[in-house]
Amino acid sequence: MVTGFNTDIRLNNLVYHVQTETRKDAGIETAVYIGGAVVHSLKTSYRKQASASDFSDDKLKRLLEDQHRQVIAKIRGGEIMPAPPAGPPA
Repeated sequence: MVTGFNTDIRLNNLVYHVQTETRKDAGIETAVYIGGAVVHSLKTSYRKQASASDFSDDKLKRLLEDQHRQVIAKIRGGEIMPAPPAGPPA
């Protein structure tokens, strides 16, 4: 059974940790961390695909890989960035 993937991406002197894993509710979740803080999260469902008679661990692995790669591409494309630093209290 496929459970997930982890990848570190170094970009602009930051390390983005990308973690994609399956959830018990037939979901796939990808979280992006910088310094331990979540800066992006993507959750999708594979419930519809899982009910197909030809669904397999290989198909689930491909779904996980596809979502993991899509998020990595967004990081490299500048679509996912760290939150700006908080300003002084008002």
